[in-house]
Amino acid sequence: QKYEVSQLNLEAGEKALTASTFHSAAKYLLTGLSLLGPESWEVKYNLTIRLYDAASEALFVTGDFSRLSTMIDEPLMNARSFEDKLFILNNFVRALAAASRFEEGIAKCMSILSQLGEVIPTDITAAVYVDEVAHVKQLLHGKSRQELLSLPMMSKTQKLAAMQFLTHALTMTSIAKPLLMPIIGLRMVKMSIEYGICNMSAFAFACYGVFLVCEPSCDVEGGHVMGRVATEMTEQLGAVVEMTPRLYATVYGFINIWKDPWQAGQNKHLEAYESGATTGDMEYATINLYQYTNTAIYGCGEKLESLSQNIQ
Repeated sequence: QKYEVSQLNLEAGEKALTASTFHSAAKYLLTGLSLLGPESWEVKYNLTIRLYDAASEALFVTGDFSRLSTMIDEPLMNARSFEDKLFILNNFVRALAAASRFEEGIAKCMSILSQLGEVIPTDITAAVYVDEVAHVKQLLHGKSRQELLSLPMMSKTQKLAAMQFLTHALTMTSIAKPLLMPIIGLRMVKMSIEYGICNMSAFAFACYGVFLVCEPSCDVEGGHVMGRVATEMTEQLGAVVEMTPRLYATVYGFINIWKDPWQAGQNKHLEAYESGATTGDMEYATINLYQYTNTAIYGCGEKLESLSQNIQ
């Protein structure tokens, strides 16, 4: 009886997540979890792990990081494989970033990535940096925009998971360990060329575009091409809904501003904010909102009164 009720709560919670009613989802999913006992890991493993995964998603989006932190121990201890732990670890890392626990989040990402076969150097010297840049430039040499868009799909489960955690690490290192940030971005590009592309590859190429437009490269044209690759790849992969907040923050916030009027990206940032708030990507939703207000005030001379109305 209790497992049937838990199953109903799981189904209701997953539907609520799909409908972006996250507080309702958390209520259903936590109710479903409360009905389970320790024996559920043996007799109803799939139900139990799905409830924990979905609940971790709901708790992250609703900002209940303390409850998320306390609930992850049981699934991490009882999951039957490392792969079964990845979804909840993904939401835990996101929660660490949202709570500004960047050092802890980066360390967790590095540990997970090493288990996924992607060891990232943490002692960043000039030699390490030059070697990583040279390797990626060699892989990209002679490849046209169309050739990059025609790369095969990434199929290896571990590499797909690694791309997810590299994305989280990229964001956190941009704040807490900026010397490590380009190494992570370059690794994502390298993996996309060697193992195929996935949704996160579009973000990787956009970040490489940022790398190109900045010093010492100052390659505005090359960066702009990578921004186009990222945008077209997102559309090609059918990942517009998922990737819009990250993509627009990167392309319109750091690449196109060197070539296009700042006003051209204003509506894009608002669109990305709405998309992130709807899908639960609050991290990049708020980044886009910041970029919108920052460029509106300092780059476009927008009046504070009209800016306030637009934000509201």
